[in-house]
Amino acid sequence: MRDPILNSPAVVKIILVCFLAVHASQMLGGEANQTWIIFNFGLHPLHVLDREGWVTAWLWFPTWTKLLTYVFLHFDLTHLILNSVWFLVFGTLVARRSGTWRFLVLFVLTSAAGGIVHVLLHAGSMVPVIGASGMVSGMMGASFRFLLRGWHEAPDPALLPLTHPRIVLATVVFCVINMAFGLLGALPDGSGSIVAWEAHMGGYLAGLVLFPLFDRRRPAGG
Repeated sequence: MRDPILNSPAVVKIILVCFLAVHASQMLGGEANQTWIIFNFGLHPLHVLDREGWVTAWLWFPTWTKLLTYVFLHFDLTHLILNSVWFLVFGTLVARRSGTWRFLVLFVLTSAAGGIVHVLLHAGSMVPVIGASGMVSGMMGASFRFLLRGWHEAPDPALLPLTHPRIVLATVVFCVINMAFGLLGALPDGSGSIVAWEAHMGGYLAGLVLFPLFDRRRPAGG
């Protein structure tokens, strides 16, 4: 029998192939091509909000698509591999529980949530955020609602409530670790961070809070 993770749903595998294909297109065209791709498809806060917090592209549709496209870009192979492995693990768990179409909607929402939080906290910055880690954090948050039930407990389709001690503890630990990495990895000019912890937090909280809407194993109401 194949490993359950390697036997992941088709939607997870297709997204992973997209990650790889996009990264190959970044690398094969040289530095100029990579710069062009990141500028046009990465998420630059200034393309959405200026330094005073005013929306700079309210009616410019391509700008808002970057709340999704930035997820498919990665700085280097290590960045790609790390995000792909974590997505394979948590994306598989969530996709099996939600089903393909619900999973895709959650994928978009957690991606957008991560991007929006980053933009709000870096309004006016031209430092781009790229990578799937915000979305992957969303999948982690979503999976915690059923994964943290405990191995010794009987199977139960019901999700853990947000106030459950395990959920609260996991959330606190997640936030502290990400904020620590963000502060330690801050850029010298103060314009951003090597680790986009804000996107991680936005994606995680979106997945944690929204997952019950996408769970097809919800118990029937009485």
